[in-house]
Amino acid sequence: MERFPEYNKTLRLAAVYEENAGSPTQGWRWHDVETHPTKLIRLVTDGIAKVSLKTRGATFYLLRDREAVKRIVEQPAVSEDPPA
Repeated sequence: MERFPEYNKTLRLAAVYEENAGSPTQGWRWHDVETHPTKLIRLVTDGIAKVSLKTRGATFYLLRDREAVKRIVEQPAVSEDPPA
């Protein structure tokens, strides 16, 4: 997550969507997490998310470990500067 801080919002929205979804096994789509579809490929290749359903018109994703993602996203950002 340190390398790609822009994914924090995506992962936070994905976790919230999965918790509140009426059909949690179907998953979320790119517009549910406000992220361009090409950026979601990195989450899949890094093993953070998986494709849960693919149709001719849409691809749905699920987090592989929602609880781990929630813990990571809720952590405060670590500063690169040493304390003075």
